[in-house]
Amino acid sequence: MNKITKLAGMATIAILLVGCQNPEEETVQDAESVDESQNESDPADQEEQKTGNNADENSNNKDTNEESSNEDADNDSGTYGGTQETPNYFIDSQIFSSENKFYTAYTIERDHEGDMPLEDRLEESLTENDPSEQDILSSFTDMTVEWPKLQVNFTEEGNQLSATSAQMMLFYDSLFGISDLYGIEEVSFFNPDGEENITVAERLVDEPMQIEDERGLTRGYYTVYDQDLEQTLFLPGGELEEQVTNDNEEPLSFPETVEAMATVDREDAFYSSAMVEGLEVVHASIENGVATVQYTLDEEIVTEDDRTVFENAIQLAALDFNAWEVRLINDTLQEIITYPLVGQ
Repeated sequence: MNKITKLAGMATIAILLVGCQNPEEETVQDAESVDESQNESDPADQEEQKTGNNADENSNNKDTNEESSNEDADNDSGTYGGTQETPNYFIDSQIFSSENKFYTAYTIERDHEGDMPLEDRLEESLTENDPSEQDILSSFTDMTVEWPKLQVNFTEEGNQLSATSAQMMLFYDSLFGISDLYGIEEVSFFNPDGEENITVAERLVDEPMQIEDERGLTRGYYTVYDQDLEQTLFLPGGELEEQVTNDNEEPLSFPETVEAMATVDREDAFYSSAMVEGLEVVHASIENGVATVQYTLDEEIVTEDDRTVFENAIQLAALDFNAWEVRLINDTLQEIITYPLVGQ
C-alpha cells in the first residue's frame, strides 16, 4: 500500500509540473503503473514476507534480551567485590518430627580450618549421620568411591545389620539424600564374600540402587527451626508435596525451582520459605555447571542470619542439579560470593 501511495503521489506531482500533457493519457499511464506494481507484488508473498520479518524481529529481540541478561551478570562480576568460600563442605542430616511423621532434614556446613578430599567428606558425612542404633555404616563397612558410584562393602552380616521399620526408612533416607547431595548416582552393597547380595536394615539388596529412583524428585529446600539444636534445617520440596514439576509435568528447571522456593503452597505448613520478606531474587540460571542467583535485600529487615539461611538453601538446591559451584550476586551490597560444590 505504501508503494502504491508513493507512485500515485509522484504521478500527481508530474501532472502539476507538466500541464501541457494530456490528462487522460496520464491517467492511463498511472493506472497501468499501479496494475504493474500489483502484479509484481502478490498479496500472499507480501503476507509471507511480513510474517517472516516479524518472526525475525521477535527472535532478535529474544536473543538481545538473553544477551543483555548475561552481559549484566558479566558487568556485575567486573564491578562488584568478590569472595570465594572454602570448598571443604559437609552435608549433615537430622531427623525432624512433625504431624506424627518423621522427616529427614539436611544442612550444609563449610569447614574453614580443614582440607579433606571429597571422597573422605562423603564417607564422614554418611557415617556421622547414620541414624541406626548400632551405627551400621561406621561399624561394619568399608567404602570406596568411583564417581558417580559408591560401593559399600560390609564386614559383617546378620543381626548386626538389623533395624526396625522406622529405622530402616530413616537409614535409607539419610544414605540416599547425603549421597545425592555429593553427586553420587548409584550405590552398591556387597556382603563379606564380595557378593552383591546382603540384607541391610531389613532390606535385601542384590543389585545397584539408583539414587534418582530411590529418592525421587526433590527440587527446592524449605526451612524448619529445631529448638533443641537451635539450628535451621532444610527439607526437600518433594518430601513436603511442594511444587517439583511444571505445568507440562516436567521436572522444574533450576530457575523455576528458585522461583518456587520463594513461597510455600500449604497454608497450614509447619515449614517456611528460605526467602524472607525483604529478600527478592531477580535472576537465576545454571550454565555449564555454574548456578547463578542474583538478588536484592532490604537491609533494615533482612538479618545476617536470614541471608545465611537463604544462601544455604540455594546451595542445596543447586546440588540437586549437580552444580559445580554457586555464584550469589547481591545487588544491594554489590558483592559476589562463590561457593564451590561437587567436584571442587
